[in-house]
Amino acid sequence: MYRFSAILFLAVFLSIAGCERSTRQPTYPVKGKVLVDGKPAQDLFIYLHPMDKNDPKAIRPFAQTDENGDFELNSYVTGDGAPVGEFIVTFDWPMRSGTFKNKFEGPDRLRGKYKQSDKSKIRINITKQGQLLETFELSTK
Repeated sequence: MYRFSAILFLAVFLSIAGCERSTRQPTYPVKGKVLVDGKPAQDLFIYLHPMDKNDPKAIRPFAQTDENGDFELNSYVTGDGAPVGEFIVTFDWPMRSGTFKNKFEGPDRLRGKYKQSDKSKIRINITKQGQLLETFELSTK
């Protein structure tokens, strides 16, 4: 009885896991760099918004810059890239807060200048080859 239940559970689990994977869009590696006022911007967040805003299954890749301003886009798992398509790019650079400065709850150091997708003029096109994006040069002014 227990053996049958275990086999049944395993079969159901594997079929569900298989279905979830098949709904994922293929992604391609995308790397880039962000400078603010000519300097690398650590802990800056990059968000990609699909041009087709009506697609409920649209993927919204994102990344966080390292100490050199470098980033790798993430869609499903760390560093997996982004699906093919045209995207609007937004940026948020919150100040760290909290006792250990480990929370990103402070004000945007870019003062919201690059935060709204409906106002952003920055666009990128992701291809199947994956790519190294041109450096994004932002300003606090």
